[in-house]
Amino acid sequence: MGRAVSQPKKYIVSCRINGHEMEALSKIAQKAGTNISDLLRQSIFRLERELRTSP
Repeated sequence: MGRAVSQPKKYIVSCRINGHEMEALSKIAQKAGTNISDLLRQSIFRLERELRTSP
């Protein structure tokens, strides 16, 4: 049994990426001081905000 969390994640999303894309994700995550999963979550919310504020 896993640990209790305030916002459980029950969905898994996957996609295939090439080596260049993986390298880019790894570098960006490292510079941001996070992991790739959290980086992608942050990216989703950033894009969502941008789409809401664009004309």
